[in-house]
Amino acid sequence: MKIFSLITLCVITSAHKITQLKVPLYADPRRAAELSCHFEMDDQKLHSVKWYRDTQEIFRYNPSQKPPIRLYNASGITVQSGDCQTDSCLVRVMPPPLATRAAYTCEVSTEGPKFQIARQTKHMTVVAMPEKDPVIIGARKLVRPGEQLHLNCTSDYSLPPSDINWYIDNELQKPGVWERTELSAPELGGLRASWRILRIVVPPTASGALSVRCEAILLVEPPVIRDVTAIVTIHSRTQLSKYVSNTDSNGDTEKLKIKILIRWTYIVNVKNIIFLVDLGAHLTGNIRPFHYSPHC
Repeated sequence: MKIFSLITLCVITSAHKITQLKVPLYADPRRAAELSCHFEMDDQKLHSVKWYRDTQEIFRYNPSQKPPIRLYNASGITVQSGDCQTDSCLVRVMPPPLATRAAYTCEVSTEGPKFQIARQTKHMTVVAMPEKDPVIIGARKLVRPGEQLHLNCTSDYSLPPSDINWYIDNELQKPGVWERTELSAPELGGLRASWRILRIVVPPTASGALSVRCEAILLVEPPVIRDVTAIVTIHSRTQLSKYVSNTDSNGDTEKLKIKILIRWTYIVNVKNIIFLVDLGAHLTGNIRPFHYSPHC
């Protein structure tokens, strides 16, 4: 009974509390992340505010000390600055260039003799989102049955690097031995691009079109997916026969047009010659005039 009363007393007298803790769910390794802790002291006097990354202290604010703010760089993280008021503390940290997930804890304690402590924790994942959709290279618009296509899908730079999946008509394509996802060299902040090859053999009896989709997945919680689709039309033999037939028909038409033009030119030239002969006969009187018959 005495133990219960003691616990109840502690709960009632612990008046100070953390009212809001802001920790980004995702942090880009190329930019500083802001963490803020807001609290209420009521009638208690503030002793210190501390920030922890997992179990390591990275920041301390103690208003009774000089200087009141101390920064601690640990585990590859860089604490750039901090700013505290009577009811809040804000910290700016530069995340490490690694795809990691860490717990960030704000701890607010009161002065003695009670030295009561309030804590809150949130997690932050270091990740750089891709800014562009993936790109497919090698997808021709028109192919014939039996042809081979070698496609390349390249993702945008991200951290962690994207994993790539291929789909044909919404069916997942299992990668071959040499069709695994490849990675580029790391850029600023540890970001990498990724790519994967896909080889397609168009079936001899295929017709219509193929929908080829590349999916770049960032394996975080929740996953981030960006994709792109290419439509490949299959030139079937029926279409080819029709095309050839139309070509031959057009060729015959052109030949007929040429024959008519030659015939018309021939008739005009003959008329001109006969006209000159008639004119000479009238002028000299020595040649008997004659007339052109259109049946000649």
